[in-house]
Amino acid sequence: MNKSSIKILYLIFPLILSSLSLAEDDPEALKIGFGSCIDETKPQPIWEAVEKENLNDFFFVGDNVYGDLDSGELSNMGPAYEKQEENFPNWLKNLKPLAIWDDHDYGLNDGGVEYTLKKEAQKLFLDFWNIDIKDERHKREGIYFAESRQIKDKKILLIGLDTRYFRSPLEGEKRDYQSTSDVSKTILGKEQWKWLERIFQEEADIIILASSIQILATNHGFEKWSNFPHEKERLLSLIKQFQKPVVLVSGDRHKAGIYKQENLYELTSSSLNKPLPKWLVAVWNETDPLLLGTMHYDMNYGVINIDSSGTINIDLKDEKGNVLEAVEFKI
Repeated sequence: MNKSSIKILYLIFPLILSSLSLAEDDPEALKIGFGSCIDETKPQPIWEAVEKENLNDFFFVGDNVYGDLDSGELSNMGPAYEKQEENFPNWLKNLKPLAIWDDHDYGLNDGGVEYTLKKEAQKLFLDFWNIDIKDERHKREGIYFAESRQIKDKKILLIGLDTRYFRSPLEGEKRDYQSTSDVSKTILGKEQWKWLERIFQEEADIIILASSIQILATNHGFEKWSNFPHEKERLLSLIKQFQKPVVLVSGDRHKAGIYKQENLYELTSSSLNKPLPKWLVAVWNETDPLLLGTMHYDMNYGVINIDSSGTINIDLKDEKGNVLEAVEFKI
């Protein structure tokens, strides 16, 4: 090779590298996995199927460990996180998963604003998920956050809500919670609402909004946004104002399904490894006016795939990767 050829290579090699870099930063699709309710003391065979999805991200939607105690003490939370660290496969850790919490990794079953150790629980949570020390979550109360992803010319906004830290006390008895008429009660709290309304003003082509508790579901007595109807209406109104597709994701229930209200879909994916007992499933066939298809009670995970043409696929899958429910629509 002569000197002239070598000189040309020196000139074009950086351009080739730049082109490759742009290709990597400009993907044709975004594929995100979702799941909740994963017990660190139980086997986790579901990761074999999830790995085959070749995901870009995985989003934990709460109850990511079961470290809570009836007393509310956090003495079990640290060991629970340590055990979960051992359980997670390396490929999952390399994805740097996104996460919000629910009650069992918050520290108090069905707990909310009244939980006295919530600041300590937040530190344990942020440390486990390796949240950058410069991140706002280290400086303020609550673990809510937003991140963006890009597919060609489309911006995807991922929002994780904190439905624990600020949530007012529930009304009614456990497993039979009632809708409140007290409009001073809140799920998100004043500061988180201000933040969320500001986030919804950002330029985006689609929003994926994760809440640990179900947003659309109405037909059960457990925790849900319908227990705070004024808060639910405020959220749905905000979504309508956005005037672009929003997909909701939730967990908590140890059962799974896809819900639809008008043009709004909610994927409830639960549980990754802690399904309800078979005897309970046999006598409890839950449904809902907004449920598409049926409820599913075995181990499961969710997948949302968005391609550059604007096609959105929502899949609910079992522990073997078989599709249980599926929805497809266009932006």
